[in-house]
Amino acid sequence: MTLRVDPVTNVVDAVSRFVDRLTLPAREKKQLETDLQKLIQEIERDLVQARASIVVEETRGNWLQRSWRPLVMLTFATIVLVGTFINVPILSDTSRFGDLLEIGLGGYVVGRSGEKIMQAFARKPR
Repeated sequence: MTLRVDPVTNVVDAVSRFVDRLTLPAREKKQLETDLQKLIQEIERDLVQARASIVVEETRGNWLQRSWRPLVMLTFATIVLVGTFINVPILSDTSRFGDLLEIGLGGYVVGRSGEKIMQAFARKPR
């Protein structure tokens, strides 16, 4: 079992120790400590919001990240379709294009299935 160290708690404790060492009246020390804790909480809230927006942006990805597999499979399908009407050297019996097509199709299906499963697990309440 590992203990999780909360950096905000550490900062608050350090601020409290620092304020205790100041030579101010008790009321001013308490006010200063309260103000600093509010400031730290606001910063922490801003950091959490920034982290959440970054995570959302990264999971969404850009167009190329979302579309590379369909583009590759459409290219393979185009080559096969053109090869049925025209003699294309890449589709000859000595070519390994068929192996590449099998690997691509398998990776596409397994990759998409894995993504869907992981999205279902991510949405599942714990």
